[in-house]
Amino acid sequence: MKKIMIVFGTRPEAIKLAPVIHALQKEKKFKTIVCSTGQHREMLKQVLDIFDLKVDDDLDLMKQSQTLYDITSNSLIRLKISLEKYKPDLLMVQGDTTTAFTSALAAFYKQIKIAHVEAGLRSYDVFHPYPEEVNRRFISVISDFNFVPTVDSKNNLLQEGFQKETIYVTGNTVVDALLQIKLKLDKPKFAAQIKSNLESKYGRDLFKKKFILITLHRREKFGDEMVKLLRSLGQLAKKYSEYNFVYPVHLNPNVMKPVRDILSKTKNYILTEPLDYLNFLYLMKQCHFIMSDSGGVQEECFVFKKPIIVMRDITERNEAIKAGYAFLTGSDKEKILSRFTEIDSKLKNGFNFFTTKNPYGDGKASARILKILKQKMLS
Repeated sequence: MKKIMIVFGTRPEAIKLAPVIHALQKEKKFKTIVCSTGQHREMLKQVLDIFDLKVDDDLDLMKQSQTLYDITSNSLIRLKISLEKYKPDLLMVQGDTTTAFTSALAAFYKQIKIAHVEAGLRSYDVFHPYPEEVNRRFISVISDFNFVPTVDSKNNLLQEGFQKETIYVTGNTVVDALLQIKLKLDKPKFAAQIKSNLESKYGRDLFKKKFILITLHRREKFGDEMVKLLRSLGQLAKKYSEYNFVYPVHLNPNVMKPVRDILSKTKNYILTEPLDYLNFLYLMKQCHFIMSDSGGVQEECFVFKKPIIVMRDITERNEAIKAGYAFLTGSDKEKILSRFTEIDSKLKNGFNFFTTKNPYGDGKASARILKILKQKMLS
């Protein structure tokens, strides 16, 4: 029996790995070991419950105001112990977090094979996003299986000189996860309960108007750029007072403090605590459109047919741009206003931003990953 250890530490990692974990657990010739570093403990627990994931090894690394140095050094030490205990034949990570990078590095030090889910994404700017761009490049260098979501991601790796025999186009596992959740959200009673819970917590004004859903939390924006961007968003809300602006605020003090200082007195801003995945997806399903600096949201919003303003200078998800539903603005006030006006006007006139197939797949990525691992590890 081959042992596969899957490591995650943040909510997005767990979401995207959940379908893969479930697929692997159904294969009797694999023993699946689920390990959590606990990098984002509170937000992670929500996903574990939703997808009924059981953690075999919890490294419990979460602490207040932890730095990249803390996460990296502590993860390596604890993962060494975990790898020596379970002795996996393969370690699997997802994406580009510091958890993913340090887990892959720990496996490399033990000469354990590495599988990278959502490999090949590139912005080609090491500080945008930071530190994710470097993390995912490092992982590529030592991965034995590169499960890329799109042909563009495959081409990135080929152009960088990686062997084509290690690269497999699977689609993005987030689509697998989202289609599973969407089935629940499409049930009227289930959706009504979520709406009621949100209204009881944040007031009935939450859904009285059409609303714009906002997320903003990237590390590279901390400081002056964050302040400038938040002021622009405040002015935008005053100009478009017919809409509410719903913003689940990240717990990081570098985000939470300036958001509260700048936006809390703007009447049509509704600032919430970080929402669990179901509540967040419900808001995504109901919103007018989205403004975000998140990578994952650029993929998720296609399932709910919501255009997105991407408040970043560069994106590694260029498929969304090419598909015509995502629009890069950076933090530029005039670009944000121009795109906002354009999207709002087109939506009011019934314009369809979603005329292509989902560039991130058909919801069968986890099945493809399982098939490849069976062929390569069990033959």
